Amino acid sequence: MKNKQEIPAVIVADAKVFDYLKEKVGERKTRTEAYSDLLDKSLAGFISPFLRKQDYDLQPCQCHVTISDLATEWHWHRATVRSFLETLEAFGQLKRTRLAKSIVITMPVQSGQSSATFVIQRQPDFAIQLQEVLSDWIVGKTTSADVGNLCGQVVHQAMTGMTGYESRHCPDSHIDTASAHAGKQEEEIRKTALGCIAHAALQRVLWKSRFDDSSPLIEFFRHDLDEEWVSFIEASKELAELILDTEACETTFDTDDDKERLKSLRKPFLSLLARTQEPAD
Repeated sequence: MKNKQEIPAVIVADAKVFDYLKEKVGERKTRTEAYSDLLDKSLAGFISPFLRKQDYDLQPCQCHVTISDLATEWHWHRATVRSFLETLEAFGQLKRTRLAKSIVITMPVQSGQSSATFVIQRQPDFAIQLQEVLSDWIVGKTTSADVGNLCGQVVHQAMTGMTGYESRHCPDSHIDTASAHAGKQEEEIRKTALGCIAHAALQRVLWKSRFDDSSPLIEFFRHDLDEEWVSFIEASKELAELILDTEACETTFDTDDDKERLKSLRKPFLSLLARTQEPAD
């Protein structure tokens, strides 16, 4: 029997909780351990030993790392590290500042800033919670109507919690300021929720493509492009534009044959992309 009282809940956890929950299983870090490691690095202002001579002033809750360093430390593939950081950024759990051969990561954790950033600080798992709600929808285990209702509940709960916090912590003389902050915070909640849903929608489309045949794209790379990586990068960019923005790429093809050739590679391209998005664990 399904428990109808089961609803999504926002849980506020100190970084110490992550230290307690971490379980060491072999050399390879789990996603929880990797996330906790990023928290530790950002709170400590970590700078990779290979970057100590670079002139970059870290702000609070930032760390300066390289993909290679993280891949070595976590025992992950470099592509897995990139995908992990990209996903966390989409969920609002970090922000990347890309430099020439390194990345500055900013973690939006609670560290005494004003209540204007309360939503992200007070509810660091809001985006992750939405991800969990959307995960079954991505793989077709739940309907759009059901997941839409659940997302609405999570967003409503986040806004209700924010309003309660403002009412308890803002004196009467600052009501107008608190209301302005609340409006900005509600907008941030909406943006985060809509961003998570948009990302999940792309994942859902990719999920359907994972069993399609990707070999035509590989053959295209080997025979048509003579295994030239620069040419493949340009072709991939055009394929992505063809899939995501058909009007914008109308003038990028030299001939109709070129366009038709790329059109025939759309499914193989999505199939290859879908396979790279599958969890590595």
